[in-house]
Amino acid sequence: GVRRVDRVRVEDKEELMSAPAPPPLPAPAPAQRQRQMLRECWGCRLLCGGGLVAAAAWIYASARGASRPGNPPGMGVVGQMVFALGLLSFGLVVLVDPVNKSRPKE
Repeated sequence: GVRRVDRVRVEDKEELMSAPAPPPLPAPAPAQRQRQMLRECWGCRLLCGGGLVAAAAWIYASARGASRPGNPPGMGVVGQMVFALGLLSFGLVVLVDPVNKSRPKE
């Protein structure tokens, strides 16, 4: 079939392009305070980051124990090791908190 293309008048285009943008939504104050508290809470970061590092060590150790010496590891073992390294990375990011350190102090 043949498609019918409607032409838009120039006045309509200008009207659409000059429409004001909607005002930005204000950020909720309680969520802002909660995020700030989690950044400053050393105990929270130590517990969460340490838990992730411990989980990564446990998964990595179990993957290493499943592989036999002298044989190449299978895809499942490699997948467990990669997952463990991802958990380790995330745990270190929680512990070190590089985002909060890169901002200038106010």
